[in-house]
Amino acid sequence: MKIAIVGRGTSSIITSLTCISRGHEVDIFYDPNTSHINVGESTTPHLANLIYKTLKISVHDLVQENIASIKTGIKFKNWGNGEDFLHNFAGTSIAFHFENKKLNPFLNNFLEKNNLVTYIPERVEEYSVTLDYITVNGRFYDFVIFCSGWENKDDYLNPIFSTVNSAYLYEKSNLDEDPLHTIHKATEDGWEFGLPFLKNKITKCGYLFNRDNKSSEKIKTSLLSEKIKPYEYFEWTPRYAKRILQNRYCAYNGNRLFFIEPLQALTLYYTIEYSNMICDFLENRNEFNFHKINDNYHYEMWAYQLSLAFHYQFGSKFDSEFWKNTQGLAKEFMSKIPNGNFQLLEESMKTDLKFNGETSYSRIGCFGVYDIKQIYEGMKNDTSY
Repeated sequence: MKIAIVGRGTSSIITSLTCISRGHEVDIFYDPNTSHINVGESTTPHLANLIYKTLKISVHDLVQENIASIKTGIKFKNWGNGEDFLHNFAGTSIAFHFENKKLNPFLNNFLEKNNLVTYIPERVEEYSVTLDYITVNGRFYDFVIFCSGWENKDDYLNPIFSTVNSAYLYEKSNLDEDPLHTIHKATEDGWEFGLPFLKNKITKCGYLFNRDNKSSEKIKTSLLSEKIKPYEYFEWTPRYAKRILQNRYCAYNGNRLFFIEPLQALTLYYTIEYSNMICDFLENRNEFNFHKINDNYHYEMWAYQLSLAFHYQFGSKFDSEFWKNTQGLAKEFMSKIPNGNFQLLEESMKTDLKFNGETSYSRIGCFGVYDIKQIYEGMKNDTSY
């Protein structure tokens, strides 16, 4: 099929790679007058695998070009009982850290240079259906996927529980003690990420908080008092669309579809998942499959939030308003599922580990038993499982 994708940010690239890998022809429309926030991001191994599968570009190639740095997992600080612990990727899997101002142009240029995508520098406001095709800015396509940021409609849902919704970005001119892990450091107001870039000997950081608990002005004053100088501030409203498929001709992905928060790089993980869901629908665009895909999306959004709640239910070493509120809401959410009971979770983990993880009784959201074991033991400082 011939697919029009609107936007050329990270989610657009992910969606394009997925469509290309599944045999579709892709055109990308973008507004040449729209600038993008330069944000440091981290990934799970799924994006590295997608890029290599489609373009034969490895993480090591990106590191060699000084576009990315290697990531082997996440280091948690101050979460749970306050002790540091690691959540590493299983087996030999690796991921990477990147800045979108470097990675996105590199991948967009590669896609265009190798004639894998046609780029059209035109703003897209709407599309129209003509017989069994759609028209985007006078061009005909089989399907359109919007990856171009929030839609200003009331067609979104609030998350089950609130976490962070604002961030100050800053940079440290040194590396943390662990240059191969993304740092997730709990703070009194929320948590802070650190993305180490070994070649440049810097760490890109973001101080995440909930502005409903403490104003951005107070947070900035506090950061400046610690000699931290933010270079950018942004805020968002956590939400997700009611449907991934808007109709037989249109879908959403990326920030147009959802954004809650960046814990564990789950946003990019689910962007890949949703790209594949859209491609599943393209294989059979009947009414049954339409409702089935949208129903699967509803489940995955629930599972995504469950994954967040699993972390937040353990709280942190801080007894602040943010942590009391967030931990309480996360515990309430987790209490409604069998594995929200710690005793049942422990029994399920033992069963999964006995059978080498081939069962999935302890699965929580997108995390399997080896992930659950590391997070659970680390949060509780208990390595008996």
